[in-house]
Amino acid sequence: MAKRQASRTTLERKSRLIFGLLIFLTVAACLGWPWWQMKRSAGSGDPGRARTTARAYLQNIHAIAFAAPPAAAKQPPGAKPSDEARQLAAKRAELLRHFGKPKGEKGARLIKIAPAEPDQRQRPPASLAGFEAQAVDNFLNHPEEVSLCRTVGQSFLYAQALRCTEGECLDCHQNEYQKDELIGAIVVELDVKDRLDTLLANRLTLVAAALLVVLVSMVIFGALFRYMVVRPVRHLRDVADRVSEGDLQVRSEIDTGNELEVLSDALNHMLDELSKAQADLRAATETRDAKLDELAKANVALFETNQVKTKFVTTMSHELRTPLNSIIGFAQVLSDSAPVKNEAKLSRYAENILTSGRMLLELIDDLLDLAQIESGRLQVRCAKTAPRDLAEVVCNMVRPMLPESGLNLAYEVDPETPAMTTDPTKVQQILYNLLSNAIKFTEEGEVRLKIRPVQDERVAFAVIDTGPGIGRDQQLRVFQRFTQLDSGYTRRYRGTGLGLSIVKELTGLLGGTVSVESEIGSGSTFTVVLPVDSSNAEGRTPEDVAAAEAADDGAAQGERQI
Repeated sequence: MAKRQASRTTLERKSRLIFGLLIFLTVAACLGWPWWQMKRSAGSGDPGRARTTARAYLQNIHAIAFAAPPAAAKQPPGAKPSDEARQLAAKRAELLRHFGKPKGEKGARLIKIAPAEPDQRQRPPASLAGFEAQAVDNFLNHPEEVSLCRTVGQSFLYAQALRCTEGECLDCHQNEYQKDELIGAIVVELDVKDRLDTLLANRLTLVAAALLVVLVSMVIFGALFRYMVVRPVRHLRDVADRVSEGDLQVRSEIDTGNELEVLSDALNHMLDELSKAQADLRAATETRDAKLDELAKANVALFETNQVKTKFVTTMSHELRTPLNSIIGFAQVLSDSAPVKNEAKLSRYAENILTSGRMLLELIDDLLDLAQIESGRLQVRCAKTAPRDLAEVVCNMVRPMLPESGLNLAYEVDPETPAMTTDPTKVQQILYNLLSNAIKFTEEGEVRLKIRPVQDERVAFAVIDTGPGIGRDQQLRVFQRFTQLDSGYTRRYRGTGLGLSIVKELTGLLGGTVSVESEIGSGSTFTVVLPVDSSNAEGRTPEDVAAAEAADDGAAQGERQI
């Protein structure tokens, strides 16, 4: 939670916090030595002050001891001093005592140490305790020590050793103490409350000054940081917000002479490029919209033209079939009449008329089928149908087309092939187109129709011929409309190139597929696979099939892109 809250802290707050912490640590490190030096300096005068007080006290003691009236010194031995001399000595001693006590100090105390007994060491007085006992023990055990000091609370304790050394002490006390023997110790207690108060005040002043430095530094840094960093960054954020709202005309205006100005210039350049790209995109969109409008108008015109063409083809096909059937009928009568049969030339003419009429009728039928498919009026009408019946009917329909060269036509139905629910008329037309196409391009050999069941409850209709075959590069084009393969065989037989395209349209309408397998010189095999039950395709139109195929092509293209 604290980490998340810290991440939400603004840049200004983070910078202030980090800078304040650094300033605080820097000031603390810089003031550490004055803090320690201040304490050392404040306490350095205490030992000298105590030493001076002890020396003054010692001198006062000697002065009092030697305070005696001058007359007393001239009196004979054993004579008693006069009262006047005694009073004068007492007055001098009292004055010396008053003069020897420093004003404002707690005073000093003399601790006397008895001389050592023969063959024994000196012993401290039994009444001593605390600092006094420690000082005396230290002086007795360490003859080289001359002083000891300690601060306790608001008092400074000082002890100075008095030893019987050569000079005045040995001259006065030679009958009592041995050389270097401890005569006593002067203990001085100084009041250091004022000094401690002064030290505390100085330290508080130092801390206040440090805090003031930190505060002023943070204020100055905050003002500078806000002016030099925060304000430009907020300006950039405001520009970015306006750009996100769609205003590409806004520009950043920063003149700091540092990286923020470089960033501002880069942002302005990016906005210029973005505005230019948006203008280009707008122009391209307008151009595309204009082209789409033109394409829409062209599509409407093409649709209307296609409707007119379909209507024309349908009407003309019906209108041409009637006179063409009459021509074929009369040509058949002429061809069968005895005078024409007996005359070879007339018989050849009649046969050409009959052949040309049949070819023209086939072309008209293909155009009529195509017109019906394009108009969307061709629908599936399912019925129960036996595949063997379909094969017999279609083979009987195309048998008259067999040439006199002895081309064999046969069909083969697998006994396991089930009955189908499909549109028999359209299946017959599919098989008729495939068989007639195979007979047209096969001069000798055999054309065979094979019907067998395949997986997923489907039935395969294969038309196999021994014709010239189709190259691999041309197999993808045979199902396109108005396609004629460029070969010596195809140039003999003219046609619309609609037969196989109609097969593909009708096969898709029934929910099936069509494919071809062929090699040059090895014949061809056209295979149509239809479902056993095509009732789900009943009512479908070629437009529905085209839409479904377009959707499948789009899905397949999307999968390839992925």
